[in-house]
Amino acid sequence: MEPTDADTAELGATPSPTATATSPPQLIRDQSLARTPPPTAIQTPPPRLPQREEEPVPTATLDSDVFIQREFGPTPVDLPTPEDVPTPEDVPTLDAGEIAQLLATPLPQPTQPTSATAVSTGPGPQVAPGPEIASTPAGASTPDPGFAFEPGAGDANTPEGVGARVLPPTATAAVIQPTVAVQPGLIQPTIALVSLASTFSTSSASVYQYSVGPGQAFEFENIRLGDGVRLFLPNPVDGNSWIRTDHYGILRYRPIGAPQEGVMSHSPYFAGFGAPSIDQNKNRVVELDWSADGTQFSFRIDPPPNAEKHGDVGVWFWQPLIDPVHHSNYMIVRDCPAENYGSCSLVGRVGPIWHWKTRAVDWSPVRGSNTVLLTFELPDEGRNALAIAQAVRDRDYAQRQPNFVRYDYGHWNLNGQGIIVSGRRPDGRVIIGEVNNDLTGERVILDASALGLWLRDAARRPNGQIIALGRPGAPGSGPVALYDGAGRQISGFIGDAPPEDVRWFPNRSSVVVSVRGRQYTVQAVGGSIIEASERLRAPQFSASEFGSSTIPSSVIQGSEYYPGQQLRTVLPFLNIRDNPSTAATRVGQLVQGDYVAILAGPHQSDGYPWWKVQTADFTIGWIAGLINGAPSIRSP
Repeated sequence: MEPTDADTAELGATPSPTATATSPPQLIRDQSLARTPPPTAIQTPPPRLPQREEEPVPTATLDSDVFIQREFGPTPVDLPTPEDVPTPEDVPTLDAGEIAQLLATPLPQPTQPTSATAVSTGPGPQVAPGPEIASTPAGASTPDPGFAFEPGAGDANTPEGVGARVLPPTATAAVIQPTVAVQPGLIQPTIALVSLASTFSTSSASVYQYSVGPGQAFEFENIRLGDGVRLFLPNPVDGNSWIRTDHYGILRYRPIGAPQEGVMSHSPYFAGFGAPSIDQNKNRVVELDWSADGTQFSFRIDPPPNAEKHGDVGVWFWQPLIDPVHHSNYMIVRDCPAENYGSCSLVGRVGPIWHWKTRAVDWSPVRGSNTVLLTFELPDEGRNALAIAQAVRDRDYAQRQPNFVRYDYGHWNLNGQGIIVSGRRPDGRVIIGEVNNDLTGERVILDASALGLWLRDAARRPNGQIIALGRPGAPGSGPVALYDGAGRQISGFIGDAPPEDVRWFPNRSSVVVSVRGRQYTVQAVGGSIIEASERLRAPQFSASEFGSSTIPSSVIQGSEYYPGQQLRTVLPFLNIRDNPSTAATRVGQLVQGDYVAILAGPHQSDGYPWWKVQTADFTIGWIAGLINGAPSIRSP
């Protein structure tokens, strides 16, 4: 009888209990023992586990080629089509011969995980520790290697939980599994279940970068665009006005009162300007920003690496055409990142700062104001700086070098009175502070260096609360999390690397952090994190917005576990991932008996409830709490 994938799924679902008089057949490889007639109990099919009938195996784990390969390695059986897969009630049991045939399939030898604890099971070859397979949810991007063991005379090395009952060892050395000493500040009170839809504002469409190609749908309220979208920014005061870039990075806009969208044809563009691709667009626009009253907007030009480094690189702003004599576009600042840029020769540079590149543009939130806060990268110093500029109709304004003030990051207070600065101050010390509108008169809010923290992109919320991104250690040392103004961590770490870009929602309710091309939205209240990348390929902004798929920052009220609860792994091997998804990066592994402490959850993703945990060796990540209906962790 050829085993089906349903057989293998049931066999790999739940770790086996201790053998009893009615236990399933024992796998005995000693030839002398094999000739002994089996006891009567072996003739009886193994009893069904009640949990298996009460919680049927999800279809995704039964009809998936990936599931079979991940659980048992390559098998010679023909996989049935989904309609041929039997229901749990129809799944046949296997006799000893069929089990032996199933487990005889050669499997690759996995590497030993560093977290595995060696357990002596007496004489004979031992099961090689390896990655968790029986408990790895199907659907991961790269199948994990299977179990590996060496059958031999007199051993009983079939891993428990794969489908065979293991004979009791002749001797077992006691192993004491360490409990978890949770890092301070990680255990948070329970939280109510929150929905991103309740706080998501359509005005936050400006903080994302899109990947919508020609012919794909982009819908924003009553606006539908079909020729591709990279950036999109609605007018803050008029829902029928917007600016955006298309699939090729070309600037398009619809000013207030305009009958339709048009293409920028004023300097540095011209009528008929085009580009074959965004990677060949010398006037590629990488940032768009409206003035508070919606009458002006700025656009930042940053050409691709292989494009011409001309003299118009930097920040421009647009105003409605006043009369035919005047142009619509003027420059606020010319960038000079390196000597091969033509713009460097057009600016009167003054040492010791010789090179700079604009990283962010932030108009004053006061309506009618032409004041702009600029964030620059100083490549010669390996740090950032700020400058205040004015959007004025002066063709010579951008010929002057900005007046740099060495704070790494700055964001306006929402009333336009004062700027919150963070990162390194001029003397290199990391702070959160507040300065006047001209970047003078520093008031320190938090001395982050005294706490050993790196904090950046601090901002003040409407209720006065200060929040920032950061982590323990030095700048660029790893991914960041959300912190409050007292230096307390209030979210998990975001992605797996330092941020490439950070954009606050206009109302400071959330922040969008770009990490290795992926965009994460972090809520200021509660620190919930969602990855928005896939949802930005064809966004449709409606009443439901992004739904309620928020990742909780603590344990949700009424859950089966409580914050800080110590639990033990019951499966032979269990993956730990950096985010609650089978496609997320694996950051560690647990073996049976390992302790974990609960930090947050549950979060439903890929058909599994996920829990954020810390292990005894201080690994922090997410594990699947139920696999094929069976719990992966339980109380000691």
